[in-house]
Amino acid sequence: MYKRQGLLGCVPHEEMPALIRGADVVLCTPVYEPFGIVPLEAMACGVPVVATDVGGHRDTVADGETGLLVPPGRPASLAEAVRGLLDSPELLRSYGRAGRARAVARFTWDRVADGVERVYDRVAVPAPVPSGAPR
Repeated sequence: MYKRQGLLGCVPHEEMPALIRGADVVLCTPVYEPFGIVPLEAMACGVPVVATDVGGHRDTVADGETGLLVPPGRPASLAEAVRGLLDSPELLRSYGRAGRARAVARFTWDRVADGVERVYDRVAVPAPVPSGAPR
């Protein structure tokens, strides 16, 4: 049987990785999510994700590879996805490994900073300064 964990309240930041690693799967089910940070944290900890198919989740979670994307507002689809994962320990392990690899390959701070810098390099064009004008 699956163990259940009650609500813990505020958890110190440094304790979060161990808490996440103790989960079989992490659920991220908002109807709107611009960034998808929680799935990334779970994936970095090697834990598969079931997330709603919205916003940033579409970029962070590779459906069928690092976890599953489900339609928002469809609890039966969510339950089916979770049950399918919990019934397949091999798939849980596979998604966990793939999630960790994806997080490390695509979403480290250095990688994100390099990507932002590349965007700025493409779009930031210095404005011309008229001759003799103060800078």
